[in-house]
Amino acid sequence: MSNEDHDRTQAPGDVVDQVIRARHTRKVMLSPERLAETSVRWNDEHDRALRIMIEGAAWAPFHRRAHEQTHRQGELDSVLPWRFHVLDKTACLALLDFLQKQVEEDADPRWARAWQSKIKNMLCACGALVQATWLPDPAEQGGEPQLTDNNVEHIAATGAAIQNLLLAAEARGWRSYWSSGGILRDPLVFDYLGIGQNESLLGSVFLTPEEADGATLIDGGLRDQRGDVSSWSRWVRLP
Repeated sequence: MSNEDHDRTQAPGDVVDQVIRARHTRKVMLSPERLAETSVRWNDEHDRALRIMIEGAAWAPFHRRAHEQTHRQGELDSVLPWRFHVLDKTACLALLDFLQKQVEEDADPRWARAWQSKIKNMLCACGALVQATWLPDPAEQGGEPQLTDNNVEHIAATGAAIQNLLLAAEARGWRSYWSSGGILRDPLVFDYLGIGQNESLLGSVFLTPEEADGATLIDGGLRDQRGDVSSWSRWVRLP
C-alpha cells in the first residue's frame, strides 16, 4: 500500500491528532542585509490559503460577546472577542522600515533594543504576520481594564482562535511562530498599523509557507519539556 493510499484510509480523528502533535514553534529568520539578494516566496496560492486559514480561526469557541460600545462600533464590528490584523509581505517590509526609522529618529532606547531583537529578522523572513488582539471589557470605574471573568473568557477565546490558525498552518506545511510581540505591542506600532489602543495584543503570529534561501530555522525550546501526560493530567475517580 502506498503512502497516498494509507493516508486515504486514516480516520479523520487520526489526521487531526497527527497535526496537533506535529505542530511546533519554528522561528524563521533572515537578516535585513540578505533581503537585497534573496526573496521570500509568496504567490496567489499562498494568499488564498492564508485567507482560508484566517476564516477558519473564527470557529474557535467563545463564550462572551465583545463589548458593544467599546469594540463593535467601527469597521470591525463582530461580536467575536478578538481581532486579526493581517500584514502581507509588503506590509511586513513597510513595518520593518517604520521600525528602522524609529531607531534613527527617536532616542528612546526601546527602539534600539527592539532593533537588536529577532523581530526584524522574522519580519524579513516571514510571508505574513497576524497581529492577534483580544478585546478587553472597559473597567467600570474607568482606568485600565481588569482581569474580570469576562476578560478571562475573551483571552481564552482568542488563544483558541490563534491555535486554530497555527494548526491550519501546520496542516499546510507552513512554519509558524506565536510571539508575545515585543515592540510590536507598542502604542506607536499600533497607531501605524491602525490597531485600536483599546485592543490588547495576545500574539504576533509569523507565518512562512516557504523559507527564502539563506533563512535560518530555530525550533522552540520548550517542546520537549512537557513531560509525561501523568505529570499534568489525572483521571478523577469518584465513589
